[in-house]
Amino acid sequence: MYQVKEFDQQGLHFFRLTDGISYIDICPERGGMVTAFHTNGEDVLFMNEATLFDTSKNVRGGIPVLFPIAGQLTNKSYEWEGVAYSMDNHGLARTRAWKVADQSADSNHSALKIAFHSSEDTRNSYPFDFEAVLTYTLSDGELTISQTINNLSSESMPVYPGYHPYFKMTDQQLHLKSKAVSYLDYNDHETKPFNGEINMKGLKESVVLLNSGDPQLVFDFNATKKIVISQDPRYRYTVLWVEGNQPFVCVEPWTALTNTLNEKKDDLLMVTPDEPLELSIAIRLSDR
Repeated sequence: MYQVKEFDQQGLHFFRLTDGISYIDICPERGGMVTAFHTNGEDVLFMNEATLFDTSKNVRGGIPVLFPIAGQLTNKSYEWEGVAYSMDNHGLARTRAWKVADQSADSNHSALKIAFHSSEDTRNSYPFDFEAVLTYTLSDGELTISQTINNLSSESMPVYPGYHPYFKMTDQQLHLKSKAVSYLDYNDHETKPFNGEINMKGLKESVVLLNSGDPQLVFDFNATKKIVISQDPRYRYTVLWVEGNQPFVCVEPWTALTNTLNEKKDDLLMVTPDEPLELSIAIRLSDR
């Protein structure tokens, strides 16, 4: 039977979606992020617990939520309608608390719905009124993240959200099935051919698959299992990143490239006041 459980750890409050074998842990206080995902006998995600429980730090691990932008801005700034604004890397959501809106469980699934709203604080960086809603669902060992972005302003609102999953992997020779035929290497800013394999070892900066909306990504997790990410085709780019010899590889669904608010505004997703933007991804661990 599926359940939603709650527990406290080192001053933070967590929700656990579980079927008694698989589970997903979510911490609304820490940017609404997934902090653990256990399925098919494996801990799928890396987590540096020192960064999770030190709220002065950005969390290294789990699945940080990138909203309203993914990536960095030049000098952490951008201009919109002739006005300059400052925004931290990866946007506003990952460093702010989300509120629980609903939870449910039955014989087929367990789910948690959380929400993040604009405020006077967020409007200093992003001059729009909004509501972002995430629904995390566990069903048949699979994690689904559904996102609804509501524009509560009177004018169209630019977004390019994403996620930053830290997969618990030690092999940095990444084998990945994708429609991508090229990738942008931020280490030398060259576009290179992609043949299904990238050696991430020693790379200080990320690389990004120019996949133009891959509905499914498949890559080796370990010697016996693979990760399958099913996603909305509007996640047009897949960012890959490692940090030295840390035991993780980040495989990140993004809807636009870094710095899009400054460089490539045609790639922005525009949310109109009368039409919410809905996006989803699903992650499962399968046998190879």
